[in-house]
Amino acid sequence: MKKAILAIMFLAFSFGGGIAQIQIQPQSMVALEITADATGVIPIGVVMFQPVEGSPVASVAQPWRVIAENLTFTGDFSVARLNTADSATLAENNVPVYIAGTYNIEGDSMTIEIYLHESSGGVALMGMKHTFHKNESRAFAHKFSSYVHKTLLGAAGPYESQILFVESTVPGVKNIVISDFDGHNRRRLTNGGINILPSFMGREHMLFISFDNGKPDIFSMDLVTRTRRTVVASRRVESSPNFSEITGRIAYASSKGGNMEIYTASRTGENPQQITVNPPAISTAPRWAPNGHLIAFVSDRSGNPQIYIMDRTGANIRRLTFGGTHHDSPAWSPDGSQIAYTARRGGRNIIAVSAVDGRQDEILLTLELEGNQEFPSWSPDGSHIIFTHIRGNRRDIAAIRVRDGRVINITDSGNAEQSNWSGF
Repeated sequence: MKKAILAIMFLAFSFGGGIAQIQIQPQSMVALEITADATGVIPIGVVMFQPVEGSPVASVAQPWRVIAENLTFTGDFSVARLNTADSATLAENNVPVYIAGTYNIEGDSMTIEIYLHESSGGVALMGMKHTFHKNESRAFAHKFSSYVHKTLLGAAGPYESQILFVESTVPGVKNIVISDFDGHNRRRLTNGGINILPSFMGREHMLFISFDNGKPDIFSMDLVTRTRRTVVASRRVESSPNFSEITGRIAYASSKGGNMEIYTASRTGENPQQITVNPPAISTAPRWAPNGHLIAFVSDRSGNPQIYIMDRTGANIRRLTFGGTHHDSPAWSPDGSQIAYTARRGGRNIIAVSAVDGRQDEILLTLELEGNQEFPSWSPDGSHIIFTHIRGNRRDIAAIRVRDGRVINITDSGNAEQSNWSGF
């Protein structure tokens, strides 16, 4: 049995240039006991929103559908999509709580009033009313989904996060795309050429590799203005940039000294410092730990590529992986306790997870999936990992829930790869 205790509160947040109001109704305290089903998920109803009198019917990105899709995505909820919220329908579907709302569309503006209700007495536990541009209805739905998830489960879920990935729609061209966490609302960030290995640098910028100068250099881009600048370039190869919010520095791999080694530099590429020295072994794919004190990376110093961990200065190097013949693309969990990576097992690539402290056995997370899986990246709440799923000539982004291996497809275009999930 899961229990949510809802206290009186009034919240306001900035959204789309305005202020939305979120209220928990004026009961002194509401104790809501929710019984999960046999699989551990919480039943919840999402009722089709109704237009107020005189409003046209919403036809694009209907927010109640987005909310239902959001809650279904995580696997934490069993969502019943309902046309009405009468007592018979609620009882038939056995949902202890449900979401219902109304909307009004005037020109390009949309006003939604939406509530999370307790089913047995119809008490409104939480409500929100906001006016926004109708093109922002999906963002509004993500926002409300976060509050529902946090109200019932204590954490906001991944709904407001974003992902970057590489898309190849034209032979010889690789562009970087940004989308919502579920793959919707895609916007292309680059325009032609070869652009690969994107990663977020805070909320407003990204790092990536571009061949604009005929070789792989590190660039940054403002995600709002699309302004790009060269961060690290040399006469040799630069690769795998990754930014730490804690240290304010970029970790990357470079062969500018003749051998591929790990370096760090400021976010603008200044004050570079080489932190591995191990020729002729190759060191690459550095990834900062969430606390900024450690860096995971790939090195073949033991004879084949394995995952290692070192201090941010390059000291105290220790090996994390030992099985298999090839490991790549380490990715830290948000709490810093685990690292996911690409592991070659049985002649194919899969996603594996190891505990940083070495106290748990390696988990072969995608062993049962067909094809190859590469480039893992964690959701900001640590519940899911996205990865490139390769089947034949098709490459797509998929997400897997860490606790039970439940897989959700993010793209189905057959030309998406190298995804990176935002940490916010």
